[in-house]
Amino acid sequence: MTPDGLVAGGGVLVPGNRVLTCVHVVNVALRRGNDPAPPGPDEPISVDTPHHPGYRPVAAHVVGDTWDAGRDTTLLRLDEDPRDYEHPAAWLAARMEEVAESGSPRRVVVRGYPSGVPEGLLAGAEVVGYGGGIPGRAQLNVVDPTVSVEQGFSGCGVRDTTDGSVIGIVTTARFDAAHPHQSRVAFMEPLEWVTALRPLLVDEEFEAVKTFLLALRFEAVSAAYVAATRHRGPERADFTSAWDAFVRLRQFTPGPDDLPCEIVYLAEIAKMGFADARALQGYVESRPPWYVPRDALVRVSNEPSTPAPTGGSLIIAAEPIPGEPGTIPRYTLSHWLDDGRTITNRGSHRITEDTLRETVLQMVEDAEAQLPVWDSPASAGLRLEFILPFPLLTQQIAQWRLPSPFTGEGERIGATYEIVVHSAERFTEKRLARARRKLGERWRRLADNDEGIVHRIPPRPASPDDPPLADRLANPGIALCALGAPPRERDGTLQLYHAIEAGLPAIIWLDVADEDATRRFHGRIESFTRRNGEAISLDDVASLSRYVRSWRTRNTIGGQDNGEGYDPYDINIILDDMSHIRRLFHIGILSTPE
Repeated sequence: MTPDGLVAGGGVLVPGNRVLTCVHVVNVALRRGNDPAPPGPDEPISVDTPHHPGYRPVAAHVVGDTWDAGRDTTLLRLDEDPRDYEHPAAWLAARMEEVAESGSPRRVVVRGYPSGVPEGLLAGAEVVGYGGGIPGRAQLNVVDPTVSVEQGFSGCGVRDTTDGSVIGIVTTARFDAAHPHQSRVAFMEPLEWVTALRPLLVDEEFEAVKTFLLALRFEAVSAAYVAATRHRGPERADFTSAWDAFVRLRQFTPGPDDLPCEIVYLAEIAKMGFADARALQGYVESRPPWYVPRDALVRVSNEPSTPAPTGGSLIIAAEPIPGEPGTIPRYTLSHWLDDGRTITNRGSHRITEDTLRETVLQMVEDAEAQLPVWDSPASAGLRLEFILPFPLLTQQIAQWRLPSPFTGEGERIGATYEIVVHSAERFTEKRLARARRKLGERWRRLADNDEGIVHRIPPRPASPDDPPLADRLANPGIALCALGAPPRERDGTLQLYHAIEAGLPAIIWLDVADEDATRRFHGRIESFTRRNGEAISLDDVASLSRYVRSWRTRNTIGGQDNGEGYDPYDINIILDDMSHIRRLFHIGILSTPE
């Protein structure tokens, strides 16, 4: 407050009996102009603190070493015992990294104190990203139609509506000649830039939960997601990791018992019997009681848990073994078993192209013995994930058969498993660094737009007058390419190479030489996509392997194709899903020696 009782600005009560505010607010309160030097240690500042039924003035003094005129922030120390205040210190958080990574506005609220409104005005706003003329400063766009930023908002806390944490303070606003005293655009100083508060921003419990959930496949905890969203009705849940689901749940409003959805999710996961669920409990207990109602949490924690689906992934990677020219190519075939909780290295074998099939089928049998994937009605089954070099990419994996116990010949594995194939060289060879960059850009574009373009290469080679295939595939909007010839043929090999080098996330082809069958197959691809075949959604691309598996099952009756003119087990797909790839890099599966 100024000496004559006017509001100079606001502040935030932070731990240590201190108030975070702006340098210019202190200067206004003391009528010091724009003095960049801190006031003397004996110069008091009048601060109104909340006391029922109103506010009571308390003297405060600047904490000298926190005065930062360049960034317009400082801390004040209150002279009164903090136990006398009606409200506890704010819960502080650093959120700008999340805003920058997501690229999405973050909903916040700001309570300012303009003249004549002693209780303040609450304005809804969004943190849209960095901006404001000073490195690290963030732009606030006011979305409340009835409240604008004006004199009295400086220094006031910006609260994240997701969890109620304070993530910064208002420093300035952008005014124009038509509205010299009210603004719809303001700027926030994120707490990350307040040096004295950085130790309070370390959220160890949050980081521990992130590490724990990143190591879990979503399928292992999907029952917990269902429990957390039961009040919302059916939710589409095509997540890769348990962490992805946690991030989504933090955006939802709490359920009828006022428990945040992500808290219910963690409580359900904690009941599933994982080896080290203490990180989940630590996170829940570290959240303020007003954010996590303790009585509701006890009730949820004591309810019986829903059984988690069993299942997992078998990850198989082939790496060429250098040899003499003219000799038969050999490979090191390594495999890992992902049970949804941990990933176990199951060893490696030396193989040739001729022994690939029998070695893989034995690995699948061993994985099924390790994971009882068929014993539970809630089983999610086994996912087969291959990282193969170019010479092995055209293998007809879906056609392979596991031996059955009595007849000796079981059904083809394409009818039983979701099969995902990745291009090994695209992630390990330095010569394909440009292809890796393009792949990342296409996935980001796909995520931003929620859809991409489907490109179909005709069965016959393009005429000499048509643009080269490399140019046609350069469109950054293409997310799925259907080849016009099987890669076992020369034309198909070139098409596959072009598609991989162009960074296409999904590449699909029919391994038959019949042009009419290929055209009918392209027609099926068109019926699968949207807008008469011109676009495909992000969710459809990510779940393409699951779709092809169901396609194979639907199109076969008694082992024969159902009038399509081709065998659906001849469908092959490469799906370099970046969410999976990041995880494979993380555990070292795709890292090779220099």
